[in-house]
Amino acid sequence: MVNNELSTTRSIHYLGSKLRMLDAVKLAIDSVDVFNGTVCDLFSGSGTVSKYLLQFRDVIAVDIQEYSKVLCEASMSYLETAVNSDEVVTRILEQTTTQHILCSFNNLLLYENSCIEEAMNGNIQNLYEIIESGSLYIYQQNQSENLSNKLNNALNECFQSLKANRLINSVDSMITRYYGGLYFSYKQAVMMDCIAHFAFEQDGLFKTKILAALLSTASDVVNTVGKQFAQPLKVRDSHGSAKHSLLHKILSDRALDVVEVFRKWLNYYLRAGDVTHNYVAIQSDYVDALKSLKNSGVTVVYADPPYTRYHYSRYYHVLETMCLRDNPEISTTFPNGKGGISRAIYRTERHQSPFCIKSQAEHAFELLFQGVHELNVPLVLSYSPFEPSKAVTPRLQTMDQLLDMAKKYYKNVDVISPGTFTHSKLNSTDKNFEANHEAEMLIVCKNRMV
Repeated sequence: MVNNELSTTRSIHYLGSKLRMLDAVKLAIDSVDVFNGTVCDLFSGSGTVSKYLLQFRDVIAVDIQEYSKVLCEASMSYLETAVNSDEVVTRILEQTTTQHILCSFNNLLLYENSCIEEAMNGNIQNLYEIIESGSLYIYQQNQSENLSNKLNNALNECFQSLKANRLINSVDSMITRYYGGLYFSYKQAVMMDCIAHFAFEQDGLFKTKILAALLSTASDVVNTVGKQFAQPLKVRDSHGSAKHSLLHKILSDRALDVVEVFRKWLNYYLRAGDVTHNYVAIQSDYVDALKSLKNSGVTVVYADPPYTRYHYSRYYHVLETMCLRDNPEISTTFPNGKGGISRAIYRTERHQSPFCIKSQAEHAFELLFQGVHELNVPLVLSYSPFEPSKAVTPRLQTMDQLLDMAKKYYKNVDVISPGTFTHSKLNSTDKNFEANHEAEMLIVCKNRMV
């Protein structure tokens, strides 16, 4: 059986994480399937629910994002071959590519160090400029504007070095080129590139666990509000003045040692896994997944789809790109009527969930209820209601709408409250739910008495 501490560890900072309601989810599932059959976790996300339930029953984890599949596989699979995390770290640091990458970014790393020292002594402008305008990818596209001579020279020297070392368009430098400076310090990004290179030189479950440790590391060290990837820090106020209040967080986050954080997470994933129950992690659209699960032995479905207009992919696009390991095209925005690369460096092919599109949300839920009903199994559906006076992001489907829809497919539909808690917060307190017993509800649907 899985170690309970391992099964309740938060692998990434995840919006709407169910970490605090795992027991309630299990009780709801058990209430409609008393024989501990196979559960399908239909929108598995960070895998928190899947790896917890794996202690008690077989699990099929489904999500359309690749990073979710990686996290689920790494958390639920047990690596039978003994691996020493310290030896893995040594191999990463001593690989030829690590030295190659470090050499190519050396001038930029030196400049960053000088900016950090200046900031610690009261001069924050150069460090803040790196966060605002330090993307080598944007510089490479000739879309960097109004750079100081110092930053421009540092980026140009790095650009020329990457070209000379044939790394300018290589996936081996992708994390630093795209996200260094903005989301991470250059040093942090460089070390993550080195880890990524090593991970993709491996295969099988060993590769998956290294990659998962990298994702967890990125989530821990990222320098943003709420540890998400929706956008880099806004280091200036509406008047253009630098926000001195952010300096402590900036210095603290960017001082985190990627190698040591990675070592911690690798230790976790090397110990994680279950040999008692079976699991499958599937990267798939929920409709296709439900169709494929016919005759699979699934006895209950747990679903936690998104409910607002905000697409989850915008919060985790950096993790997705790390898993896909490509040089993605980046979307454009139109600030002040002028087109340009999105400051958040969003992938153009980012997944757009129908649950987050007002004109499609109702049909998306209809397909969800219909698909689970056709499996002839119960459904436990998570829902987070809101009060218009307290919430910034109204739900695209109300509780009443969902209940009416559920009753079209199920004879018995109950609503239960797991307890008192709220979701992860990204903004100030007045823009989020107050802690109350309705912060999360479970809609339990079944057709027969249990």
